[in-house]
Amino acid sequence: MVINSSEEYDVVIIGAGPAGTSTAIAYKKFDPDLKIAIVDKALFPRDKSCGDAIGPGVIHALKRFNIEDILENQSPVISTSLSGTGDVEIKNYIPKVKNKEDSVVYVVPRKELDYKLLKKAIDIGVDDFTGNRFTGMIRNSNNWIIEISNDQDSRSLSSKLIVGADGANSRVRKFLGVKTNKDRDKAIAIRAYVDSPNFVEHFKERSVFFEINLSAEKGYAWAFPSNGTLVNIGIGVPLNLFKKEDMNLNSLLDIFIEKLRAKGIVLNNIRAHKSYVLPFSSSNTQLSYSYAALVGDAGSMINPMSGEGIFYGMEAGYILAKSTYNKLDSEELNGGLNLYEKEFKKRFRKHFLSCTLARRVLEIPFMTKRLLLIAKYNKATIDFIIELLFDEAYLTVKELIFLGIKFVMPLKVLKLGLKNTSSS
Repeated sequence: MVINSSEEYDVVIIGAGPAGTSTAIAYKKFDPDLKIAIVDKALFPRDKSCGDAIGPGVIHALKRFNIEDILENQSPVISTSLSGTGDVEIKNYIPKVKNKEDSVVYVVPRKELDYKLLKKAIDIGVDDFTGNRFTGMIRNSNNWIIEISNDQDSRSLSSKLIVGADGANSRVRKFLGVKTNKDRDKAIAIRAYVDSPNFVEHFKERSVFFEINLSAEKGYAWAFPSNGTLVNIGIGVPLNLFKKEDMNLNSLLDIFIEKLRAKGIVLNNIRAHKSYVLPFSSSNTQLSYSYAALVGDAGSMINPMSGEGIFYGMEAGYILAKSTYNKLDSEELNGGLNLYEKEFKKRFRKHFLSCTLARRVLEIPFMTKRLLLIAKYNKATIDFIIELLFDEAYLTVKELIFLGIKFVMPLKVLKLGLKNTSSS
């Protein structure tokens, strides 16, 4: 059945992950009278490939709109453990980050997190079109005509603004004529879930574990404890290297699993393997278009160092709504969209550049080993690395100079002159 009449909206958002639902919630919070629709091909709850870790930035974004209750009954993670080239291992508590109240991390499966966020959006009046595939968009004199369909019927939605929040393989991005990132600005990863009765006991507390340049050349692996005995494990590598070396993700994950078991960590019921592509922010993707915008993975908002993207997508949705909610009926809408892109990039440009630089450094085994040795004996360095992973820190000229000095300093002097951190 084809439904010909167009349902009219102020904003239609394609994609119901955290970036899309946060965008919808932000618009409704700024103006409850706005008509907002959210479209996703999946029916929720649904699984989504991810490391599942959410840090202080995401917690802050949830608190902004008083929806942090979705984290109730979740067990906080309070430390990080890093292992890298040369068998260097470091453990450190998550530092207090600037302008954020919480210095903890939660590991919440995306099947649960995304569903709870979607329900929050629906509860405040966002129209739910999940279970419908976005099939096309055409601009008429005033609005977008957006085509969606499911197995039973198809319909048209009319909207003043369309927002692409539909992930790394964004169809909205394709319809806007935007090319995908080059392979050097992408990674590919695989995630699985395991049950581990002694993971927390092994690390003596709830700790997120990172492994750099060991199970995969120029890649990193992770093991993040969720509630109970559930642990999210995975490994990722640069896409260009993955293709060049003809790598196999399942084999890389198996290597990591064996390394964890060699540490004495029990891993049972390995399941739900799922691979995915991560479009890095190093591509500097355009975010604003004529009566259209991209947020989240669709806009390549992935931290090149950690692979994390939830925080940036949620912040992008907030900045977009703030910049345009009162301009949807005016000729200033495109000006508001340009303002969104400028504000987002001004806020995160230095952070993304710093993370890109850190990623390039960590792709070189010698540099990885040296950086981890510096971090092992200097709390400020390991704190900064963690802030790059979970917040929006960036390198200053002064910090680059000091870091350069530490790189050339003899290790004996480094051990004498730098303050010890908790390490193994």
